Amino acid sequence: MTLRRTALAAAFLAATALPAASAEYVMSASADYSGPFADVMPNAMSGINTIVDWWNREVGEGLGVKVNVKIYDMRYDPAVIARTWPSILASDKPILHLGFGSPDLTTLMKRLPDDKVPMLIGTAMVGLVWTPDGWHYSIRPTYSHEFAGLFAHLQERKGDKLRIGAVSTQTLAGFVDQVNGIKHLAETYPDRFELVDTQWVEASPVSVTSNVRALAEKEPDVLLVGGTTAQVIAVAKALQELGLDIPIVMSTHNGLAEVSKGISLSELEGSMSAFSFAAPGKAELPIRDVFEANKKDGEWGTITAQSAAQAILALRVLEKAIETVGADNVTGEAMRQALLDGTFTEADLLGALPTVDFDTSAPFPIGKIKSTAEIVVGGEIKPLGEDWMDVPELTKW
Repeated sequence: MTLRRTALAAAFLAATALPAASAEYVMSASADYSGPFADVMPNAMSGINTIVDWWNREVGEGLGVKVNVKIYDMRYDPAVIARTWPSILASDKPILHLGFGSPDLTTLMKRLPDDKVPMLIGTAMVGLVWTPDGWHYSIRPTYSHEFAGLFAHLQERKGDKLRIGAVSTQTLAGFVDQVNGIKHLAETYPDRFELVDTQWVEASPVSVTSNVRALAEKEPDVLLVGGTTAQVIAVAKALQELGLDIPIVMSTHNGLAEVSKGISLSELEGSMSAFSFAAPGKAELPIRDVFEANKKDGEWGTITAQSAAQAILALRVLEKAIETVGADNVTGEAMRQALLDGTFTEADLLGALPTVDFDTSAPFPIGKIKSTAEIVVGGEIKPLGEDWMDVPELTKW
């Protein structure tokens, strides 16, 4: 063999010894850079991008798979989503869509089974879309489940029936659904919970003093305000005006960090926010360590913790799909089946979520659902304990 032919043979052997080219898959994502959640969007998308970049390097490379995240500004607007989704399907062929909230659900949930693309959202679910055999899923149960976990914790600490007053609005069906879920909780566990009264107010009320006065006459232990930040601020000011000290319970979209932009935390002492992903300030939180070590932009906080949890669950589902169909054969159908077949442990999810399991009966984790909460102590937001709270079993309402 001549020297030239020997060199060519060596080059051929070297080339064939290289790893096979990575299979590349797209996960599309809804963002809101110009709508009501524009102010938190850089951190939200940083949570997704950082975790996906880390996974591509630390996990995907070894599996021969790379994930590309394609982010679209949907403006939290169903019309924009409806107009944009067909082009996403045609050009990106996503194996999964990372939705941001209700507009994604209302626009896409009925067509996803035909499109064969599962959607995973980071916000809590509502009972209105609690339907079987869907392709829409959330990393979180319903808002009512999340509130129920905190209420169960407070009831156990009180040792007597927990009396709950609610302030909400009838202009948005999802906010009515939150209250209906808690009403069902009280009906299911009459010895533990009582919904003493509900005051229906505007989504952005000027004053709710008369409403809070009426609620206070029923002597609630807590006030549930799961709707808007404007409602939380109005209730907090009404409590001050009336000289009352009743903790407010809210969710994350109107939670402590968001509300503190309009009212000082010292005026919310003892108030709480309930949700089902790890509190961003939790003492030991591996996913926060991954984010801080790998971020290119963005700051760690509630929305970042939520989106990072959404991303890591999506990626663990992809790993399960690869185990089943191989690195080169992952489709939307394979992703949905992997979600349904797998159980994803807290350790798998870097502590971002409790252990979660899914089936076709609900668009959210099933089984032993857990939640957590934050509380204002000394003018600072702190986790309400380090352990997950057990959510009482709550059937569909």
